[in-house]
Amino acid sequence: MNLLRIELFDPCLLSSIQEDLLIKNILRTHDPDFRYKIDAGHLLLVAESTMHFISPKFSYPQSNCMNSWNIEVFGLEEKLGYTIKKISHEIFCKCNEDGNLHEETMMLFETLGPFRWDAKVVLTLAAVVSIYGEFWLIMQLVHCNSLAALTAALKQMPRELNMLTLQCRALNLLLDTMIEAANLVLDFEGLPLQQELLDDEAIVVTKSKMNSDSSNIAAWTLFSLVYKLSGLCNDLREKLHTCQMQIDRQFPEKIRDLFKVAHFHNQEVLRVLFSLKNDLPLKDSSQEKYYGIQELKNKVVLLLISKPELFSVEEIFYLVRQMHDHPLHKKIGGSYAILWVPIPSSHTWSLTDELNFQFLSNSLPWFSIRRPWSLHSAVVNFIRQEWIYKNEPVMVVLSTDGVVTNLNATDMVWLWGAKAFPFSASREKELWEQENRILQLLIHGIDPLLTNWVEEGKHFCIYGSDNISWIREFNGSLKKIKSNGIQFEAIYVGYRNPSKDVENVLDISIEENLSISLSTTKMKWFWLRLESIKSSVARVEQAAHYNKSLQHVLRLLDACETSNDWMIIGEGSSTDVVILKGREVQECLNLVPELAENVTKLGLFDAMTCAMGPPLPVKPCYHNEILPSEEGLTEETVFCSRCKRPVEKFVVYQCNVTESAEQ
Repeated sequence: MNLLRIELFDPCLLSSIQEDLLIKNILRTHDPDFRYKIDAGHLLLVAESTMHFISPKFSYPQSNCMNSWNIEVFGLEEKLGYTIKKISHEIFCKCNEDGNLHEETMMLFETLGPFRWDAKVVLTLAAVVSIYGEFWLIMQLVHCNSLAALTAALKQMPRELNMLTLQCRALNLLLDTMIEAANLVLDFEGLPLQQELLDDEAIVVTKSKMNSDSSNIAAWTLFSLVYKLSGLCNDLREKLHTCQMQIDRQFPEKIRDLFKVAHFHNQEVLRVLFSLKNDLPLKDSSQEKYYGIQELKNKVVLLLISKPELFSVEEIFYLVRQMHDHPLHKKIGGSYAILWVPIPSSHTWSLTDELNFQFLSNSLPWFSIRRPWSLHSAVVNFIRQEWIYKNEPVMVVLSTDGVVTNLNATDMVWLWGAKAFPFSASREKELWEQENRILQLLIHGIDPLLTNWVEEGKHFCIYGSDNISWIREFNGSLKKIKSNGIQFEAIYVGYRNPSKDVENVLDISIEENLSISLSTTKMKWFWLRLESIKSSVARVEQAAHYNKSLQHVLRLLDACETSNDWMIIGEGSSTDVVILKGREVQECLNLVPELAENVTKLGLFDAMTCAMGPPLPVKPCYHNEILPSEEGLTEETVFCSRCKRPVEKFVVYQCNVTESAEQ
């Protein structure tokens, strides 16, 4: 097999003028079609892995390379294998024909014209390695496999490799140097914001070294080519280091400046953060497709930043319910998008991190960064420092014009789901100002039964405890209340940080026919909501200080934190609730059967409010309550703010029209 063809035309002997002319001719053939996208890094890895089986000098193949046949290619009208075969034909077959080697080499560059520089280098390398690998495979089997022997005969290969020992050694050395050069070219092409952060001299000098890569022209005078290419690699490595240092100095400031101003859209921000090394950085597992950042244009983007394992399974399911399965999703789902940006605790990705990410990103119904391990360190540092990411999940919200409107919308998403759109900090305050149904706030989206109770306006209570004796006593009081004809429902929601004991409580509840209980998954959702309420209230408490729902929430949180035994009771549509803890619960429930008449007249909630208040005065207090018309006409019972008794309702009409000055 004629692997070499030596002519008087030797690029190693070119004068500087001839070399400059050759480079200019090569540059004229460079006409990249940006629709053509090839995963050059993966293809180079396959080439390196192939060479490992030819010579142990080469690094051991990566497991993900050996297990994956799919090298990502976009825009090509032909299969990648056909493209590589065509290039190998240009290199090897025409080298065996008579003709002008320089012209044939330029024809090869014409074939490579539509590809980027990194793809040109790696495609050429892959073409050489594929033929060389086929040659070695046949030669290793020629003495023990009849098919290999016959194939070698048809190709007119020598029966002994001893005849080519020197040539193979030289070719192995050349390919090793070519792989080194290819890695340097990929590193340079992957530098972020070359045109913006590098000065013109650094770009021109470095690219001139890249474009002098004579190894792509042919495989002649091997040792002299290795010598020259090694020198080019050393020089290119030095220039590449200079470029990297220059970018590392300027890139962090570039990112910070990017968020100091508003933009016409979010594309520039997303490009700098995620799309500098990859034209298709987004992965959508629901459609099994890769996308560019243009898919997020004109959308509010929630950057879900977390460890590669994301949330617990229960939290992931609940997030899907709140954002993807929410009733509003069909209406406004096209206006926002979640983009998962996983960042490991350490500075490097472990195998466990990668496996967790691959599993989850293939299962979630939203976008994720396709190769999060390739994020630039300046981007990761910016997220940690400027967005205060400390390994706990956060949702940073980017508006349609690329402005950060919320550094963490996670609590909003847990509480209101898609209703929280556009997920800004101001929207969170607005939602709290509108929030007036505390029971609905606590149980929204957790269980359809609870939702129905709220919508039907039923009286019910939510209670928690880790004490089975207290739970039995509580349920005994509930049965007495119901035996008096009072309609009253209760549901058990577990307790904060439940252990395996909660399973025993649930088993006993079923066995003894106690009250309804949430499943363990829904219990976790309830306590997740409660924690989110606490966190959200801490942010907006001052701004919405007079909101009644906030006051109830604060009391409930205090009850949960100071006692494991607590109860909250109210009517589904009511804006008021009663919150009790410890022995207060039992004392209150013991009063209810004695108040059957008041319950019929006032309702359970109002009757309990009266029963738990101070002793009523003997004489009327004659205190007046003047309420706004809408509130004054409500069907709910109004209690006197002084004596706490139900008040009689009167309608007063007041004229506030000012007479005209002319009259």
